[in-house]
Amino acid sequence: MHTGSPDELRRKEQRAQALATEIAALLSQLEQCGPVTAHGGRITGLAVTIRRTNTRWTAEPDRS
Repeated sequence: MHTGSPDELRRKEQRAQALATEIAALLSQLEQCGPVTAHGGRITGLAVTIRRTNTRWTAEPDRS
């Protein structure tokens, strides 16, 4: 829950929206390399898995 000022909340919302736009563009680029799926905290693409750990997101090669 946000506990700061309304202006701070607005700035954070705008930053989140900008980051989400960048992420969507990057996922579209990844999809141009091959199929991309998302399920259970993982995003998989051609030879890569992006997953959520306890504290952050990581990208790892997927050679399976």
